[in-house]
Amino acid sequence: MESQTTVYRKPTHTNHCVHYQSNHPPQVKSGIISTLTRRTKNVCSIKLHEEINRLRDVFVNHNDYPPQLVNRTIAATLSPPTTKPPRPDSTPIKISIPYIGKPSQQISRLLKQEAGTDAIFTTSVTINNLLQANGTKQPQAIKSNHKDVIYKTDCNCGHSCIGETSRPVYTRIKAHQKSTIKSDQKSAISDHIAAHPDQQFNWTDYTILSKNQSDFTKRKTTEAINIKRYRP
Repeated sequence: MESQTTVYRKPTHTNHCVHYQSNHPPQVKSGIISTLTRRTKNVCSIKLHEEINRLRDVFVNHNDYPPQLVNRTIAATLSPPTTKPPRPDSTPIKISIPYIGKPSQQISRLLKQEAGTDAIFTTSVTINNLLQANGTKQPQAIKSNHKDVIYKTDCNCGHSCIGETSRPVYTRIKAHQKSTIKSDQKSAISDHIAAHPDQQFNWTDYTILSKNQSDFTKRKTTEAINIKRYRP
């Protein structure tokens, strides 16, 4: 007897996906509808109509998608045209621009019409990207090689120092240590130790608060956010 299959959902399933008001390009949102519809079509040997109606409910009532968009995308996915329209010719020049909603779409159209340039949308910076706080402590050997980071090192008095560096973080920590030994007061750490000579920083056990911050301005912004957050 042929097995019967349908879509399985965990008891903790929330019916939430990328919300229509979220800052994602329209192609991403319609792509989510078509992907889940295609999955339902491929998985369901029974209750296909019931599952499709559930998808409509998820997108329209739980994630605020326009019903016309949902119905149009589902219909096109379930019954794709037999012949695909030819793709427009790609322009010889492509650039990446951050997606920030309608202004990005307008800029993309103008670039195509006036300059013959295709625009590829990239994800804009989010608080999650800036902070990247997952609570996972990395091995020291791996941490030492990281560049373009925001780091935190602690003093045995309970205070801490937060900084940023484009160099390997271990190199930056060694510079702090040398500055402290020389008492040249070229950093906040050497200032602190000069004022409290009986205290000591742990030079080998530091924390990386954010990685992959190669842009100087974004790195300084992330540093400021973490200083505000931890109040070192």
